[in-house]
Amino acid sequence: MSVYQFVQWSVNEPDTPACEEAVRAIAEHVRDVHPAAMSFRAYRQAWGDRPLRTYLCHVEYESLAALEADPDTPSCDTVWAPVFAMAQPGTLLSSIWSDRQRSAWFER
Repeated sequence: MSVYQFVQWSVNEPDTPACEEAVRAIAEHVRDVHPAAMSFRAYRQAWGDRPLRTYLCHVEYESLAALEADPDTPSCDTVWAPVFAMAQPGTLLSSIWSDRQRSAWFER
């Protein structure tokens, strides 16, 4: 069973290009610095109940133990700093999810 560390935030429309760049830098950071991370995904809300532009990123780990053993580094703070600076107040959320219903997943 995988676990996923999700981070969600919203930015003002003029910050969209900078946020897109920050997400790419975070993806590269996770790929290069966190070998325990099995995957990284990022999404930008196209329509919905969240403020525009809302982003959602998740990093997949094999288990909660693998996530907890993957240490934060000073470069983690550096790569996330632009997101923290541009996130609209009250929109930055972080959570850990499991995929207990993975047997119900499908792809076409």
